[in-house]
Amino acid sequence: MKKSFIYILVALICCIACDDNTGTLGNSITPGSDSIDIKTRTYYATTRSVAVDSVLGKTSKVYLGRFTDPQTSSLLEADFIAQFNCVEGGNVFPPADSIKGDSAVRTELRLFFTTFFGDSTNTMEAEVYQLLNTLEEGEKYYTNVDPTLFYDPSSSPLAKKVYTAIDYTLEDSELSDNEHYANVCIPLPNHIGNEMIKTYRSNPEFFANATSFIENICSGYYIKSTHGDGTVLYIDQVALNVHFADMNTDSVYVTQFVSSEEVLQTSRFSTQKVDHLVADSTCTYLKTPAGIFTEVTLPIAEMTADGDSINSAKIIFTRYNDAEETRYQFGTPETLLLVRKSEMDTFFEKNRLTDNVSAFYTTYNKTYNRYEYSNIARLIIHAENERQAWLTAHPNATESDYDTINPDWNKVVLIPVTTIKDSNGSIVNFRHDLSLNSARLVGGNDKIEIKVICSAFKN
Repeated sequence: MKKSFIYILVALICCIACDDNTGTLGNSITPGSDSIDIKTRTYYATTRSVAVDSVLGKTSKVYLGRFTDPQTSSLLEADFIAQFNCVEGGNVFPPADSIKGDSAVRTELRLFFTTFFGDSTNTMEAEVYQLLNTLEEGEKYYTNVDPTLFYDPSSSPLAKKVYTAIDYTLEDSELSDNEHYANVCIPLPNHIGNEMIKTYRSNPEFFANATSFIENICSGYYIKSTHGDGTVLYIDQVALNVHFADMNTDSVYVTQFVSSEEVLQTSRFSTQKVDHLVADSTCTYLKTPAGIFTEVTLPIAEMTADGDSINSAKIIFTRYNDAEETRYQFGTPETLLLVRKSEMDTFFEKNRLTDNVSAFYTTYNKTYNRYEYSNIARLIIHAENERQAWLTAHPNATESDYDTINPDWNKVVLIPVTTIKDSNGSIVNFRHDLSLNSARLVGGNDKIEIKVICSAFKN
């Protein structure tokens, strides 16, 4: 009877877990010999900031620019590597007798973006370098990727471009047009376009697909931020454009090769001067892109010591409001992943989803200025079961031995993420948040409460 009753009890507890008044629940529905004791307890987790030099760089966007945070003096530098797609089976260029001179009139890169961070009038400069080596299919590229593995840093750039986020050389009517797609245009040496057209005439098979195009025509480019501070572009698409004139009308047309996630692109970030933030024990930080996460040590051994069944465990992370307003305020991370520290890399590398055992997610509650995980009980139970299984398999070992061998067994990490959803609105992928976001959380010297509801049969 006890076994069947406990299933009913757990279901009932799930319905009333948000009610603090649970002290007499078991007595009200259980025969005297099978009384259940419901308890509410408070435990305390400890937190600290951890510096993260890189994260998995898989993203549909790339980033370019520099920005120094006026509040913390931390510096972010962003640049990227891009390769280009060629439409399979398509007619890349018209017949030779349709193109004036069968040559290009202009070759360029265009960096299209809908959002940016920082000053729209700030003067920035970027340089473009030809790749000598290409990104490898299937390789996991992190945001600390070394560009010198792919280009010759001693070589001269193919092109330089001084730009602002908003192109004020355009008419106001064009800038305000809903059809206008903001972009930075970087002219390339026109011989690049001419060589493409020439090669297309002699070896059209080189344009058959993305792989052949990358191997034989254009290996890709490294776009590097070289001067300026105060603006970072969030680039949606990079296009390699070859313009040519019609033989009869002189009208100019364009063949476009587009960079995309499918043909490999990756951003590189460098974050400097964050050591003083990591060392700050009055709070913890979340700072993206690759900057700072918050590590949480859960008192799992203490929570499971008496053998009671843990039915729910709620933990809340409260965000401090910014001490002062600045002209360009970082955003607040919208979605926060809580994942076991030992799985924080493989979670993203293996495209896993949250399972409410080793990984959970929540969204920022603007009303209460916090992130709330309503029930991480299964994580606590799972971690403790792992520990007990190991101790059983090693009868001469102690709990201290287990802690030494598995120092992260009771640790989780808070990681800002973005979500990818299908047409039905279901989450199909989690990715690192690579935009400029920041949050300062209650923690460090101040421990974090875990509210637990547990149950046990009365003797």
